[in-house]
Amino acid sequence: MTETLRIVKPIGYKISACDVNLLCRPILPPQADKDGRGPPVEVERVNDLLRLFRWQDGLDILILTFVFYRLYLWLKKKRALRMILVILALPLYYIIARWIDLPLSVWGLQNLWPVILLVLVVIFQQEIREVLGSITLPTFLFGRPEMEQTGPKALDKIAKAAFQMIDRQIGGLIVLQRKDDLDEFIHGKTDLDAEINEDLLISIFTPQSPLHDGAAIIRGDRICYATALLPVSRSPLLPKEWGARHHAGLGITEVSDAECIIISEERKEVLLASGGKAAKMKTQEDLKESLSGLFLPSPDIGKRKRWPRNMLNDLPTKVLSLLLVCLLWVFVIGLRQGEITFNVPIEYYSIPSNLAMTGSSPKIIHVRLRGSQRLLSSMDPDRLRMQIDLRDTRAGTNQISLSQNAINVPSGVSAVEFNPRKITIQLSPSPGLRDRP
Repeated sequence: MTETLRIVKPIGYKISACDVNLLCRPILPPQADKDGRGPPVEVERVNDLLRLFRWQDGLDILILTFVFYRLYLWLKKKRALRMILVILALPLYYIIARWIDLPLSVWGLQNLWPVILLVLVVIFQQEIREVLGSITLPTFLFGRPEMEQTGPKALDKIAKAAFQMIDRQIGGLIVLQRKDDLDEFIHGKTDLDAEINEDLLISIFTPQSPLHDGAAIIRGDRICYATALLPVSRSPLLPKEWGARHHAGLGITEVSDAECIIISEERKEVLLASGGKAAKMKTQEDLKESLSGLFLPSPDIGKRKRWPRNMLNDLPTKVLSLLLVCLLWVFVIGLRQGEITFNVPIEYYSIPSNLAMTGSSPKIIHVRLRGSQRLLSSMDPDRLRMQIDLRDTRAGTNQISLSQNAINVPSGVSAVEFNPRKITIQLSPSPGLRDRP
């Protein structure tokens, strides 16, 4: 790398032959290669971003990555996910519109943002109510505690009760909660908190019982709620002969990982719904076997306390969250531009040896700089200099146009305005030369 040496010559200073030789060396960009060419523009931009990065940014990125990942886990099976995606898409589109210079889009989002937010609140008011009603800070940050699994004995009692209800021509819905919290999706529930018993389940759905409307919700080995109203499936693929009970039983499995036993007294059948699909159970043993397969203990439960291994779980989603936050940092920190004005002192160099500056030369110039707001705020004004090269000047009046290359600003910052744009320099033959015959 060729060093650039600049000599600042005070008024009246005479340049020696050694100084002239040094000034005649080719001036290359600070990062030029052997061919005299600088690095590609893309490399310079990456280097500029890396210079902006601080350890506080790393901590900020890690925190936001964790929040984004927890938000994804909390919303991935909830109806509120579409609301969050719409709200997040608007600022992202605004950033992209500013980056590629879409004036109408930028104007619309800047001036209509309050109206857009109001429309979104009206459209998603039900989802917003459900989200704010069910979220808590501990469950959002650390997840919900592991739900107690329904044991084999309880599953046997549930299967027996379902087929006994068919024999007695009693219909009903029995929902078995798994990992997802169902409080967001069910309404009108009545608290029970009772131990699972065949007779109790049958009595709940007896037509004369005040609890027979709606579904019974089972969590672990206890009946938590009765009369729970479930979300209705709107799938157009369901058989036309299915009624409201079938649609409700499938609906809860579409929005959560719960299982639902649909008992139809009219069709005299028992269906097990899971993941938005229903399968007919011919016998009590079939139902018990299917439920036992769904509620097997997870082999990873014993490993969850080993957090280093848990860090690698769901790695693609975590990496995607990190990339999104890094991209957000690039747009917000790296590409957010600002402007600032400084009074910059002028330094003159490379004055021809046979000339000397006379008269009053400008000492200060007003410079308006544009660049990353972080770079501008971190700049030291005392280190800025406007360096004027006078090697091509002649005796008399010289007008010099100022340019970006004359000021020593860091990479990523540019000078967009000089005041004045040109300066006038008076040069006269050196006194020693005028005295010669």
